Amino acid sequence: MTAPAIVRRDLVRYLRNPVRTAMLFSLPLVMAAIFALVFGGGGVDEISIKILLFDEDDSLLSRLIEGAGGSSQADQRLEIVPVGEEGYEMMEDGEASALIHLPKDFTTDYLEGNPVTIEVVKNPAERFLPKVVEEGVGIGGVVLSVGSRIFRPELEQIAEFNRDGAFPKDLAVAGLSTGVNRKMRGLERILFPPLVELESVTLTDDAAVEASDTANILSFFLPGLSIMGILFLAQSATRDILRDREAGLLRHLLTAPVSPTDYLVGKCLSVLLVTALGFAMLVLVGVAAGVDWGAPTAVAALVLASAIAASGLLLLIMSLVGSERQGDALTTIVIIVSSLLGGAFIPLQQMPSFLRTISSTTIVYWATTGFTELIVHDGGLADIVPNLLVLVVAGAAFMLLGALLLKRKMARGVV
Repeated sequence: MTAPAIVRRDLVRYLRNPVRTAMLFSLPLVMAAIFALVFGGGGVDEISIKILLFDEDDSLLSRLIEGAGGSSQADQRLEIVPVGEEGYEMMEDGEASALIHLPKDFTTDYLEGNPVTIEVVKNPAERFLPKVVEEGVGIGGVVLSVGSRIFRPELEQIAEFNRDGAFPKDLAVAGLSTGVNRKMRGLERILFPPLVELESVTLTDDAAVEASDTANILSFFLPGLSIMGILFLAQSATRDILRDREAGLLRHLLTAPVSPTDYLVGKCLSVLLVTALGFAMLVLVGVAAGVDWGAPTAVAALVLASAIAASGLLLLIMSLVGSERQGDALTTIVIIVSSLLGGAFIPLQQMPSFLRTISSTTIVYWATTGFTELIVHDGGLADIVPNLLVLVVAGAAFMLLGALLLKRKMARGVV
């Protein structure tokens, strides 16, 4: 029995037990569906946006802008955290959706009619929330600009009060109040109620919108959960080595004209083929659900590299244990822990910085970050070359080491 015959025998074994195979495929799909329902079924009211506010001005106007996000309606949606220059480092670590920077002398320049700039630093790891912050700040800038043009004389008078540093005289305050009140009366017909109202009409039905939201949620969770799924698939495939030994089939095969090398090559190819085909099927299911995985060539390369890494890792672990029960226990722990650390369940940007350093030692991390580059950032094959190299080199090294350990055990009669 040559290596291709061993591959064929393992594939037939999977086809004869469709229930086990279906359960292995259904695990990541069911979990992804649960995540989509949990995170995709809520409305806008359930979204919370964390914003860092770097206020170098620290004046009345800047404090009023900061307080606008602390209203009773915004408390449940906005978390505004005052920071200093360290806010930029916090943004690099992905600790917030955006950073708003109010420069020094912001209030003075605004009152005097000088151009002012509000800087918004967006978190590139998030897709939607930084855009919400950017649009909100843009609208606020338009309001301040219009207010500056309408109330220019009054604002210049306030700036004069600010330069004097002393309490303004009663007559000056009364004149300022009269000017503001007169202009507000002129705007009353426009503002209360507004002359122009916005009515938003969508041409897509609610079912289509809900399907689109579900596809967006699946785009975030399905790749990581699929990596976890193929790890369990590789666990099942490599477990057959221990099962063959405990059933006496391996000893029987080695007494036939089958060398240990033929057997191990066949097993490695079998595990790799089953894992790659399983991942490809999960990708196709994702496409059917509306997930845009990215450039087909890059997706295919990443699927193959992930399959090599998963197969190699599980083969190495199975070569270190003495029984099928020990293998199941150890590999399950490794799969769950690496999936948690690698970003299959929790977005990497939400993890503490020390955990992100540890997560980069898992193959789940390199696979999920590769798919994130393709799906979220519209990257191509060139953008995931480091991910491909790490997965292929690590997987090949794991597979070679695991095969050598198994061959050594066969030579000693342990397996």
